[in-house]
Amino acid sequence: MADDKKPLSELKLSTVGKVFALAAGAWLVGKASHIKVRGDADGIEALKRALMSSRRFQDELRKKNATAQSVIQKLGLKNASAAQFKSITGVDWPL
Repeated sequence: MADDKKPLSELKLSTVGKVFALAAGAWLVGKASHIKVRGDADGIEALKRALMSSRRFQDELRKKNATAQSVIQKLGLKNASAAQFKSITGVDWPL
C-alpha cells in the first residue's frame, strides 16, 4: 500500500468523519440507499463525484465480464475525483 493511502482504521478522522466514511462505504457496496450531508456547493459537488466514481469502480470490480482495461479506467476516474475532492476540501478521500 502506498504511504499516502492508509487503511480507514489508520486515518485521523473525527468521530463524525468515521461515521460518514462507514456510511459511504456501505452505500458503495449497496448496503445503504440514502446519505444526507450539508456543506458548500463546491464541497458537495466534489463529494458527489467522488462517491459516484468510487461506486462505479466497485460496480466494475463486481462485474463478471469486467476486463483489466475497464477496471483500470474506473480506478483512474475514481483517483481523479478523489484528488479533486482533496483539492477542494483539504481532506483525503478515504474510500
